Order: sequence, then C-alpha cells, then structure tokens
Amino acid sequence: GARSRSAPAAGRAMSGAPLGDDVVGLGWVRDAQAQATEAIVIVDPYTSGRFLVEELGRRGRALVAVRSSLQMDAALLGTWNPVPFKSVVVHHGDLGETVGALRAVGSVGAVVAGSEPGVELAEALAAALNLRGNRPDEPKQRCRWDKYVMHDQLQACGLRSCRQKICRSMQEAAAFTAELGAWPRPVVVKPRSSMGEGCFFLCRSEDDLREAVEAVLASADVSGHPRAEVLVQEFLEGTEYVVDCVSMDGDHIVSGIWAYSKTRADDGFAYDTSRTLQYDASKDSVQHRLLRYIFGCLTALGVKNGPSHCEVVVSAGPPEDICLVKMGARMHGAMGPALWAKCAGREQAQPFMVADLFAEGGRTLRRKVEDIKEGVAPYVLSRVAMQVDLQCPGRGVLVMSVERSSGDWLRGLKTFSAMRIFVEEGDAMVPTRDLSTSPGFVVLLGSDKNVEADRDAIRDRERRGQLFVLRQVSFDGLNALREQMALARRHAVVNNPSERMRELEAEAEKLISPMASRAASPILSPQRAPMLPPCPGSDGGDDVEFMLDGAEGLDDFALDGGGAFDEGVGNFDDFALDGPDPVSGPVGLFGSGPGRRGIFAGLTPAAS
Repeated sequence: GARSRSAPAAGRAMSGAPLGDDVVGLGWVRDAQAQATEAIVIVDPYTSGRFLVEELGRRGRALVAVRSSLQMDAALLGTWNPVPFKSVVVHHGDLGETVGALRAVGSVGAVVAGSEPGVELAEALAAALNLRGNRPDEPKQRCRWDKYVMHDQLQACGLRSCRQKICRSMQEAAAFTAELGAWPRPVVVKPRSSMGEGCFFLCRSEDDLREAVEAVLASADVSGHPRAEVLVQEFLEGTEYVVDCVSMDGDHIVSGIWAYSKTRADDGFAYDTSRTLQYDASKDSVQHRLLRYIFGCLTALGVKNGPSHCEVVVSAGPPEDICLVKMGARMHGAMGPALWAKCAGREQAQPFMVADLFAEGGRTLRRKVEDIKEGVAPYVLSRVAMQVDLQCPGRGVLVMSVERSSGDWLRGLKTFSAMRIFVEEGDAMVPTRDLSTSPGFVVLLGSDKNVEADRDAIRDRERRGQLFVLRQVSFDGLNALREQMALARRHAVVNNPSERMRELEAEAEKLISPMASRAASPILSPQRAPMLPPCPGSDGGDDVEFMLDGAEGLDDFALDGGGAFDEGVGNFDDFALDGPDPVSGPVGLFGSGPGRRGIFAGLTPAAS
C-alpha cells in the first residue's frame, strides 16, 4: 500500500528509501557536468511526447528517439518528427541489439516512454542500461500495460478492481456476462492493451456483445499486431476522472486532475465535457479520496519513477465506490499537457516534471515534495480549460457546414480557444451516442463562470438545430441511413485509425513550440521547405538537381498521370525524372546508400 503525507498530493511506498540531496536515480552520486552531456532516450515520441521533446530541448539535452515499431496507428505516426533528435534507432524485436545501438550512440542518461506503445520497451531498455525507471518484472510482468494483469494485481493487493475475464470466443464472452448478471446491466468489451480506445464497446444485449467480440478479434493493436482475445469487464457507472501524476523514487506527485461528464444514450453514452479540476485538500473532497486510492494503485502496480495517467470512476453510491478503469505509465495524451500548463503553469505540467526528473535528477520535484509535506497545495488553477464534445440531437443529412452555420458564432464566445469539426456538408448524421459519433469538439479557456456559460450556450444551439442543420429523410431512408452509419462505424473501428485521434493531435500541434513542431520542420512541412540549390554547371535557370534515396533498381523512370513507369511521360512533359548516373555516399537525411541523380524540369525553387 501507500502512506499519505500531510496532504494526499504526494504519496510514497512504505518500503521506499528516504530521499537525499545527493541521490539520483537508483542511488549513486553522479557528476552533474557528466550528466548534462548524456543523451535522453525517448521511446515512441508521439502524441504528447512532443511536449516532452520540447521541454528537454529547452534544457539543451541531446535527444535520441527509439521507435518500437514502424507498423503503428497512422494517427500516432502522423505526429512523428525526427528533426529534434541526434539519432533515431528502430527496434526490431531484439532488446540486446537495441541496447547495443544506444551504447554506440554515446552515453545515455535516461530512457522514458513518449507514448503508450513505448512503455514496455522503455522499461526494458532502462533496466538493461541500469537507469532510473520502473522494473519490468516488478511487481508482476505486464501489469502496467495489460489491463487484465493490471486489475488482477490490484485485486491481489486488496484494492478495488474490475470483475473481468479474458475471452477468445463469443461463447466464452456470453458465459461470463451471464455470471455478471448482464442484460439489462451492460458490460464492456475492449482489448487488453492500454491504448485500444478505438475498440471500446458498451454492450447492452447479446447482439451487441457478438458484434463487439467480432470487431475486437478482427482488429490490430497500435503496433499492427492482430488481436486473438478480448477483455470483458463489468461496466463501472459513475463520474469519470483522470488523475495525472509523476513519481520519483516511490513518491507520487499529482500533476493534475480532470473531470469527465457524460450523457446517457439509448445504446451507449456520449461524452459531454472534460475539464480541469481545482485541487481541494479537505478530507471529504473527491480529490482527496481519489488521490488516496490512486497512490495506492500506483504503488501496487510498481510505478516508482516517471509519469502516469489514470482513468477512474467514482460511483454515487451509497456506499461510494472508487475503481480504476486503467493506468498508463506515460503522460496524458494529445493536447492535455499543454492545456494544463495554460491553467496551472508550465512547471506543474507533466512534460516539465518528467524532464526535471530524468534530466535534472528531480531537483524541482524534491522541492515540490517538501512543500507538499508542509501543506502547500500541489497546484493552483488560474483559469479553467474545458473540452466540449459536440452532440448531434437528430438524424438526417447535414445541409450546411458547421463553419457556415456557426463558425463565427463559436469563435465569438468569450472563452473560445479552439475547435475541430469532423463532419462536412452532405454527411449523414445520427444522434451522438459515443465518441465515435461525436461530430467534433470545442475547447474553452477562461474563468469557471464564463466557461460554464459558453458550454451551456453551445448545448442550447445544438438543441435548437442551429449548430447542425439537418435535412430529414423518409422512414425507409432513415433505416437505410441507420444501417449505413452502423456499417461505417464497424468498418472504422476495425480497419481505420481513429479520425478523432487525428483531429486531437492536429489541434495539439498548434500548442507546440517551433522547437518540436512538425510545422517548423524543413523535412515535414511544405510551408517551411528549404531553398533548393541550382544544378552544378547550370546558369541558375529552372532546372533543379536533387537526390532520390532508396530507389535501387530505378535507373530510368518518369512520372506520368496514369501512374505507370513508361518511356513516355504522358501529358506531363515537364515532370520527367531521368537519371541513369549513380552516385555514392550518404544521401538524404535518413541514412546512406545508393541513390540516383535526376533533373526535375519545369519548376523554379520556392523561397524558404
């Protein structure tokens, strides 16, 4: 278990050793100057890991990226930016090989996960290099990323956990739901891995259960591996909270708390809002009770060093019931850390705290722990952030885009900060029942009173049909529309990356400094393309020489409109690529090897 200090904002494992000013990592004294020259390794620096890249870059630390797999959800890979990294290492399944590659890069001072897919490998690398981190085999293998093992470990430690079962067929799932007393009481079906949000199902009937089991078994995880089993759990009904922490040598320090509100629907629930929650140290506050439970969970799950992101449900009772939904040994995803920094300050956001832990030995965190022991609140919000998930109240075809109907109105709200809309004019729409059918979101930032008023105004505009202007369809058309949307939803869950995740990450990109942003990258952004040099020996005209890396075997080729590599170039005479002369040596920014020299005719280099 864990014992709380004078305030539950910092907890510590009972067996933990006391902190000393000269102790860093696992207990040895390290030379500060040598530490500053050591590289920090970030495994899978995707999604909110980009904010950690930014914080470490501010400290002037050399960064090395490790990519656990190249087969990953496109929404995650869309956040990849190689520019800030000294080196990039791709893991091919051999831990020893990857450790050797990191040692060849130079001295490594820390290894940390940048996103959920990198947690397992980051812990293994840190242990192999004898660096600060969470030990992969303590207290139980897989307990920090496998939701089944996670709840099994909580139960073994006497903490509230979900009733659950691993099922490999519909028959096994149906038998377990009967044990739970399902129908009308719902059950949850999802993957075991901690980042399977695209395959979360709330099932209220045997038909729902069958569809969910089939969908999960037909899907792949974020690394592209097929799933052979599903996790069936009891449904936890109540208010959902998110608790973000950073742990240092067994001390758990809260970074932030978010509250999620949901709206019940006939066959699911729609998220209403997610908002920042002010800290309250009084013993009867939900924050105090949450932290006592969460710190116990973190200790039970072996979280000793690094970030954590916990989702927990508090039922109204009586009696009150607090139960963990899942824990990720990584930071809050998407734009969560940046929004929290806007409300509580940069030093209270997880990226700053994690960077301090792994790059500075926890210098700031130690002071924070001592302050909390003296009764200082771990954080104070200067303003409130709220994400309002939009809800469509009816069925039909969208006859006017949200930008046309409400774009100026939304941006005119007193606390408007950002918005992303997932639907366009002509799209078929159904009443919002879950995250997959939410048509977008709006981010509000300001005082609590003004944020609440703007949220109410958005909901009122939705109810009046002014936000989503729909054309009603006939009864037969309505049934066809319902079937079409159900089919599209199943297809999206099984085969396509989450469009919602893409939009969240796109909005998060706006909050990243040029230091770590893809938008500032000369490699990834056409807005920042570098000036191309003129061809050697030319008069500086319109021809540009360039290198094509990795195109072995393509001695003569052309681009034509039909996509075929013929001798001719079809209708695109000015877009011929011709280059039989091989060149040697390093080519491009992503490695070395044989390339081809070509002339790209007909274009003048754009100014950078």
